[in-house]
Amino acid sequence: ADGGRWMPSPLGLVELELTEQAKGMAPQLRLGEETVLLSEINSVDCLGAVLIIFLAAASKGFRLENGPAQALEARDAIRKAKADAERMEGFDKAAVSTYFDYYSKLANQENMLQDGYRTGQYKKSIAMNPSDFQGKVVMDVGAGSGILSYFAAQAGASKVFAVEASSMASAIEQIAARNDFGPSVCVVGKTLESIRDEVAPNSVDILVSEPIGTFLFNERMIETYIYARDHFLKPGGKMFPSSSDLVIAPFSDNTLYWEQGCKATFWSNKSFYGVDLSAAVGRVLEEELSQPIVDYINPECLVSKPLKVKYDFYTVKRSELEDIKLPFKFQITQPCLVHGIAGWFDAFFEGTDKTIVLSTAPWNPGTHWYQIRFLFKSPLAVNAGQWIDGHVHMEANKSQSYFIRIEAGLTGSTIRTASQKINLRDPKYRFFLLPER
Repeated sequence: ADGGRWMPSPLGLVELELTEQAKGMAPQLRLGEETVLLSEINSVDCLGAVLIIFLAAASKGFRLENGPAQALEARDAIRKAKADAERMEGFDKAAVSTYFDYYSKLANQENMLQDGYRTGQYKKSIAMNPSDFQGKVVMDVGAGSGILSYFAAQAGASKVFAVEASSMASAIEQIAARNDFGPSVCVVGKTLESIRDEVAPNSVDILVSEPIGTFLFNERMIETYIYARDHFLKPGGKMFPSSSDLVIAPFSDNTLYWEQGCKATFWSNKSFYGVDLSAAVGRVLEEELSQPIVDYINPECLVSKPLKVKYDFYTVKRSELEDIKLPFKFQITQPCLVHGIAGWFDAFFEGTDKTIVLSTAPWNPGTHWYQIRFLFKSPLAVNAGQWIDGHVHMEANKSQSYFIRIEAGLTGSTIRTASQKINLRDPKYRFFLLPER
């Protein structure tokens, strides 16, 4: 359309096609010789047999050969592709590339596979629920090495769609072929949101996935898992895992807090080759406190009963995970300095035959997720029996993670503290070995 008037095109018949870019990127719309990013489309509608695409610069109309029904089908397909693409397009492209590069390496897959407790609990959840897998169609969302796909095939699944957008997809095919899983394991080497014809909508009996990141939500993979639920799971289908508890508790750890304070020692130097560096002390402390600490927590550091918040993967909406607020109120069990909030998660696999729990709590076997701690800028001095209250605020960001802010205070007083703006994607790993129990 030009100046409000429709101008006929001299091109005659043209093809309209949704085409994919590189893995991890959203599809585009090809309009004859022209290619349009879905983000450039404001809206799409149809009038009879004419499909109208409203772009920022101009609008284009296409009279489809097969009439109004085809126009409606094309409109719905473009709308769906645009909605699906908005999530991936909203992420920082460098973060997406780093994410897929990381999971394309066998060494990183090995690290997860050798987490015996994690792998064993997944194996139990599938093997001990034959009613949910025998003869069923399964989708493995973010298949990685394909281990959950192989477990599903061993459990008697008739078809397993192993969805993996990284180059690890080729390794899944090779391992499946070597173990004679080939006929039942079908590798779909693309992002879940870009699947079109490979898997029919609402055709899957059960979803399996390891969509869990540090503090449950890091990497924002659970949103993809929810997308799979909404688009591919049959009504009444199963999800493994089916729910998860996000768990938080206050902790006291003088050694940890001292260690972080000592990070400013170098920058306290007032004569480093004749240069006074001490002006940077405040900044280095801010940087240290903006990183979450990931390690195995001694349960004795916890100074109150943990708070659990349940997320039901059958019902939670993706939009609910964009801005998460966890209000808390804890009664402290001993006189101490409360240095911050600790966190972990429990995942539940509620099958027809048996329920299996994968818990990353400090008193359970260690996992590659460890536990996580968020430090206050200033600790709270609390006596036994007193209460602290506040909230954990998680704000989703474009780096496939969250910014976290915590506020807390002594209940009934004006004494308050807070954390820095913490980047969940940038943790500091403190220990790499299991502590002796």
